Amino acid sequence: MTAERPFALIKIGDITGWLRDKLEGYEINESFENESYFARINDDDSDINILMGSRSFYEGWDSNRPNVILFINIGIGNDAKKFVLQSIGRGVRIEPLKNKRKRMLKLYNAKQLNKPDLFEKISNLIVPIESLYVFGTNANNLQEIVATLREEKPEQEIGDVFVLNPQAQKHPLLVPVYKETNRLVADVNRYTISREDLELVARFYELIGDKVAVVKYDCEPKILHKTKETFQQKDKYYKYDTKNRISDPELLLGRILRYMHIEAKDIDHFKPIDNEIVHFKKIRTAHNPDDIKNMIKTVLEYPKRKEELDKVYGKISKEEYDRMYSELKPVDRYQDIEVQYIANHYYLPIVLSETDKSNYLTHVINVDSEVRFIEELDKYLSDPKNVFAQLDWWMFSKIDQTTDEVYIPYYNSDDNTISRFKPDFIFWLLSGNNYLILFIDPKSTKYANAFKKIDGYSRIFEDNGQSKLFHYDNYTITTKLLFKTYQEDAPDAYKPYCFTNFTDLGKIISESLQSIISTP
Repeated sequence: MTAERPFALIKIGDITGWLRDKLEGYEINESFENESYFARINDDDSDINILMGSRSFYEGWDSNRPNVILFINIGIGNDAKKFVLQSIGRGVRIEPLKNKRKRMLKLYNAKQLNKPDLFEKISNLIVPIESLYVFGTNANNLQEIVATLREEKPEQEIGDVFVLNPQAQKHPLLVPVYKETNRLVADVNRYTISREDLELVARFYELIGDKVAVVKYDCEPKILHKTKETFQQKDKYYKYDTKNRISDPELLLGRILRYMHIEAKDIDHFKPIDNEIVHFKKIRTAHNPDDIKNMIKTVLEYPKRKEELDKVYGKISKEEYDRMYSELKPVDRYQDIEVQYIANHYYLPIVLSETDKSNYLTHVINVDSEVRFIEELDKYLSDPKNVFAQLDWWMFSKIDQTTDEVYIPYYNSDDNTISRFKPDFIFWLLSGNNYLILFIDPKSTKYANAFKKIDGYSRIFEDNGQSKLFHYDNYTITTKLLFKTYQEDAPDAYKPYCFTNFTDLGKIISESLQSIISTP
């Protein structure tokens, strides 16, 4: 690592052979005569980039450079807990400016930076450097480390301060319910493999035969029969990867046989939302919960205070009206978080964080692409001609990846399983009895198996590229999955699932609702 890159601190009991291989090319000093060896450790041009030791770096040692700690078989026991807390306490120290141990954002807001324009240019790059990444070799030890940190700084749930939007009660917020099918994924999805590997595994299977395969892989005869069928019709069941080769027929056959077991899922029906979106009830903070609760309550009062102010419009001076209006707070800020009142969100208010490493709140909107999406949506809604203003009713909600259960099943070839794709947002849109459910993920299609997720959505909700129609009570329902892309165009086959701005989104919404009307 160079001096310009974040410093890595590795705590390890001994130097093993494999680690020596990894460090080939680096000068390694396994001992030192006195502590002056570390005198320049904080300097940018220090020659020291990695430290390794056993219980060495927790007392009488100070550096603001490390942001990676690796614990090797440590984390359980009273002595270990003390060591963990002390070492992590030193790892979280930062000093972006000499003698100023605060994050860059706080220094910027306090106007203590000599070059504020430079901060604006590099603001998206600062968070990783100002974060401490803790790794370990034992999952149980890591759980104990997390528990120890939480005991030191306990979190408090503040979900009781949020309220469900009364407008959400006017119409049902529908979510899909899925069912198992008798269809195999292999019949609806081609398995990705290199052409060379496919030929290799097919010959291997022919060599060992059915009896050996049954014993070796413990699979049912019908799965073997299906596998042989796919080897005889390769182009129907496989698509070819020209980049990756495994060249291990035994491993490949095991993966393909597991793949042949997987059953596809399909839509069963739609139901009104119950406990599928609950993340706002689990929002926690370890920092001044009363201050944050009060801020949320202030923002929640915005519509009532705005209504009261509108009643006195024209009855008081313009100066007084402007002063009172300026005191209204549809948005409030606290350090690196923002509380915002958006009238059509499922719960009120919403909370945004300027960084996904926020020290204050969990289960809030803190991914940069999601924060930007909300900002752009809010700006778009200020245009009286926006598409949402032309609807009879609409709602939307954030979907939390860890706690909520609104999802789209898809085949994930990386894990060889049916995975759950949880788009970041769901919109419910109503025009007459025409009901559009819109899933939006404001990340580039470049990330997180986007194309596999689109394929999974299409198999369930589309027929030959056209959205299927569903029914619930008097509503005719259609769905749409969209990715808001920021960086690159998708391949032609996936472009209908992408948009870049809210003007384009408005056209897609109008066309989707119109397609319900025009479908016989």
